Amino acid sequence: MKRIITLLALLASISCFAQIETETHVFWQPGAKLTFDMFQGTPADSAYAKKLTDINVYHQVATGFWAVLDVPDSKRGWKKGMVEKYYFCAAMEKGQSFFIVRDSTELKYAQLIWDICELSTRISRRNLDQFVSSVNEGLKKPANGAISIQYMTCLNDGREFGKEVTHALFDDVITTHDENEYQKYRSQIDSLLQELEPYATTEEEINRLITQKPEEGYMPAPTLQEDFKKRGHIRY
Repeated sequence: MKRIITLLALLASISCFAQIETETHVFWQPGAKLTFDMFQGTPADSAYAKKLTDINVYHQVATGFWAVLDVPDSKRGWKKGMVEKYYFCAAMEKGQSFFIVRDSTELKYAQLIWDICELSTRISRRNLDQFVSSVNEGLKKPANGAISIQYMTCLNDGREFGKEVTHALFDDVITTHDENEYQKYRSQIDSLLQELEPYATTEEEINRLITQKPEEGYMPAPTLQEDFKKRGHIRY
């Protein structure tokens, strides 16, 4: 019996770290790692490859911060108090990712870029959760509409962080191959991922974004409130 329980616990542990992939994308989950086989693209042409190698860049990892906001699909739903649902995840596109030099150093740089993308989603979730919690403080039931008000602002908070840190990583690490700088970034990102672990991407979010199907009674928000910081729509 003890051996069976141990085996079941092991299987449960393994399932927690199962990679979620489609034919075109890989999605960030705790414990998931990029592998060489996931990089299935090639440079657009020799000129593009030379442009990268001229600045000491020998890989491309195409990451994206996916997001969607679902709202009640009828006035009745809003009146019943149905609360909006938001979904974020970090995705890596296989066909747009490639190696010019296939080695472990380039792979670890790609992994760090992907981890930064996941961290960006956590920052957005945290900021949105903090805002909604402040709105709902003292209320008997959650107020619908609060998520819609801050959704774009908080989404942009995470995306802006991700873009800025990734650009700094390129300047400080990827184009210089400075191992000491890499270790500093790796340590800082790991620390922040741990700090924001309660806001990690969930399997539910990934599945919603893959299937593009809202829950029953919901639809994708037809319009989005403007970013209160006037940043437009940051793409990342």
